[in-house]
Amino acid sequence: MDKTDLILQGGGMPAPLQLSVPSGGLLIDPLRELVRDGQLPLYWRCGQGTCGACLVYLQHAGQPGLLSMGGKERNVLARKQMLTEAERQADSLPDTPALPRLACHVVLVPGVLKVHW
Repeated sequence: MDKTDLILQGGGMPAPLQLSVPSGGLLIDPLRELVRDGQLPLYWRCGQGTCGACLVYLQHAGQPGLLSMGGKERNVLARKQMLTEAERQADSLPDTPALPRLACHVVLVPGVLKVHW
């Protein structure tokens, strides 16, 4: 089974939290488990892709590149003024560490994924 190595940092954490999870699922799933266990200082409750609370920034080996982001994620990010109208309507966006994403829309792929918020 392929694994994604997560490196998580944010919310005033003194040091990154590192763990390996199975690839193929959504980033929000292992994050919610860590929050429930008291290992991450997050207060994300939605997980449905509509509120924008799970805003994250990602670094991975495939950057820079292009990303085809789903319509729901684009609309939420535009509503939060994290994307311009032109970016919301674009076929693809530059996949860089500066691109805001929603953890409930990020599919885990094999490799190392650095996540910060």
